[in-house]
Amino acid sequence: MGLTEVVYKIRSQHYPLCQYTERAQGAKVLVSQTNYDADHKAGRFLVTLVGPEQPTRDTLQLFDKLFDRHEVVRTAKDTVSLRCSASLERLRDTNSPAAFALEYFGDTAVVQPGVIKQGYWHARLVVTGKVDLADMLGAYERGLHGGQYDDFKLIRIDDYDPEQQITGAFSENLTPKQLEVLKTALALGFYNTPRSVTLDDLSNIFGISKAAVHNRLQAAERKVVSKFFA
Repeated sequence: MGLTEVVYKIRSQHYPLCQYTERAQGAKVLVSQTNYDADHKAGRFLVTLVGPEQPTRDTLQLFDKLFDRHEVVRTAKDTVSLRCSASLERLRDTNSPAAFALEYFGDTAVVQPGVIKQGYWHARLVVTGKVDLADMLGAYERGLHGGQYDDFKLIRIDDYDPEQQITGAFSENLTPKQLEVLKTALALGFYNTPRSVTLDDLSNIFGISKAAVHNRLQAAERKVVSKFFA
C-alpha cells in the first residue's frame, strides 16, 4: 500500500490564529494534533502561542469560538500552551486551515506537529496509500473559491520512506506513547538551552505523573541513541 508524504502551507485571513501570527511581530503558533475521532469527526490538539503578551492575551479571548473545549496547561513568559478539542464542524465554521486535512484525509493521515507563522499554517501529513493530486487540489480550490482559505501552496508530495528520514527510522522502534511525548517535548522546547518546558509542564499536558513522563522520554532517548550508534 505504501505511504505518501504531503507538505503544504495554507492561509486563511479570517482565521484568528493566522491573523495573530501575521500581525504580531515574531508571533507563532505550534499545533500538535494528539487525536482524531473519525466516528464523531472531532480532533484534539495541543496549541502553544508564542508571542508578545497583549496580542497573545487578545487571541486567547477568541478560543471559546475556535474550539469546543480548551484548558490552559502551561503559561510562561511570552508562551501559553492549551489542550483543545473541536469538532470538524467547528473548525470549518471558523475557517480553520486544520479542517481540510481532517475533512479530506480523515483518519488515513498522521498529522505531524505544525507551525503557524507569518499568517500561514505549515502542515506535514503522512497519508496511507497514494494521493490523487488532482482531486486533492480540486478540494483545496473549492475551499479557496468558497472563501474558507485565501492562499495555498503545495510544497511536496512524494512517497514516504521512513528509512531515508532520521525521525522515521528512529520512530519505528518507539511505542506510540513514547513517540507522542518525545515529539511534543521537542516541539515545545524541552531540549532547548535553557529549556522552554519542564517535566512538570509535560506532566500537566499529558495528565500523567512526572515520573511517567521521565520514563517515557528516557526509554525513547535510549532507543534513538542505540539506533544511531548501533
